[in-house]
Amino acid sequence: MSPLLCPVADLMQTQLLRCPESETLGVALTRMQSARVGSILIDCADTGCGILTRTDLIDRVILPRKNLDAAVSSVMSHPVRTLPVESSALDAMEAMLRWRVRHLPLVSGGEIVGLLSEHDLMRQLRNSPDRLMLSIERARDEAQLGSAAAEATAVARQLHRASLPALQIARIMSLLNDALTRQAIHLVVGTSVVDQPWAWISLGSEARAEQTIVTDQDNALILGDATGLAGGHAVQGLARRVNELLDRMGFPLCEGGVMAMNDAWCKTLGEWTREIQGWLLRPNPEAILKASIALDFRWLAGDRALVDQLEARVGALLEGAGNRRQIQVQALAARGFLRALAASILERNVQPIPSEGVLALREWMGGFGSTIPGGLALLRDLKLHGTSLIVDAVRFLALAHLERHAWIPHSTVDRIRWLEKREVLQDGEAAALRDAFENLTALRLEQQLARSSGSDAQRANVVDLLALNSNQRWMLRRHLQSLESLRDKIRLDFGG
Repeated sequence: MSPLLCPVADLMQTQLLRCPESETLGVALTRMQSARVGSILIDCADTGCGILTRTDLIDRVILPRKNLDAAVSSVMSHPVRTLPVESSALDAMEAMLRWRVRHLPLVSGGEIVGLLSEHDLMRQLRNSPDRLMLSIERARDEAQLGSAAAEATAVARQLHRASLPALQIARIMSLLNDALTRQAIHLVVGTSVVDQPWAWISLGSEARAEQTIVTDQDNALILGDATGLAGGHAVQGLARRVNELLDRMGFPLCEGGVMAMNDAWCKTLGEWTREIQGWLLRPNPEAILKASIALDFRWLAGDRALVDQLEARVGALLEGAGNRRQIQVQALAARGFLRALAASILERNVQPIPSEGVLALREWMGGFGSTIPGGLALLRDLKLHGTSLIVDAVRFLALAHLERHAWIPHSTVDRIRWLEKREVLQDGEAAALRDAFENLTALRLEQQLARSSGSDAQRANVVDLLALNSNQRWMLRRHLQSLESLRDKIRLDFGG
């Protein structure tokens, strides 16, 4: 078992240093020094808990020259973020990466029973994502940030060698890529004066936290509605510098132009709302293509309120689309959009995996052909004919069952759980889809790690069926059957 899958209870500190919130800062620091620990938990009158750590001292105590007679509550972090004691080391690592904390209290029955530090986790893995995250945050120029970006593949390899599930590796890689992008934005924007609110959003696999190691850029900008032409051009100029910096860091420019520096992907909140409304009213192939990219969006930097507002507005536009009894013009337009979206999914064929007998015959024949008797291809694009079909179909079902004043979950696995909870998918259907998505992602990751450089990188998602063993091919057949069953569900409910 991977060391990251071990329970945090095996790693946590149980001898906890604590003090009341009325304790003076001087006494609290003296106790930390005497106990040789990096943090102290602070019991608060509101029955909650705070924490003070060594990393807080520079910004909160030393630089502001805080009086040591002040109450420790004046510099503590409160309330603290916690994890259940049943969590794994991986859960803790993800939480630290996401929340950017270095200490996590662990709770059981509402009580703090242990503490896990970043140092405790670093001992579990040599190429720790935590170490890389620290390097990213400390990068002060392009060279340092580029060096940190180059280490990401080594982290992925280490996590893979540690037998971590592929989707968990993808989540960690997405968190690291988020941090790299935020730091790139910070280096570019720097002290530039931006008068209007803006939000940088990730799109596609990064928005779903499903990135592997071969990925290009998919991003966009939301500007405040009051942004003038000059202000928009200024922000767009900064976006171009960010996109170009990310390209130099190893995130290629999107061949389809889906980047914040381009006019089509840099709009005010009102313009985005009208754009999406236009897709609903006129669901032509171009609109469907843009929607399949843009409806997976997630805040990354800037004004989060702009993203929250966009989620609310898109949710309102799609509200009632899955309810055949709704007759409002808006609901009818949304339903027409969903039918067009369903048609785009159903027209993409699921290529069957040939039988073992046919493959054995092809292997016996030898040669370098890329097809077998009957014209079936030997090569399979695991993304195009596998994971992306699952992603699109699950997103479609989630949009079709969108609830009032809510937006869909970001990741495909969370969407599957969401659909299962609402009985759109039955238990067996949901389990089969999760299994298919996990295993296809794992196979993609193996291919990418084997072809992460040189000309082979262009075929990083492609697998040769003859290079797989019979068990892997059996797995592929089973997963494609699950995918075809999902398409049948869409065909039955929305194909007409």
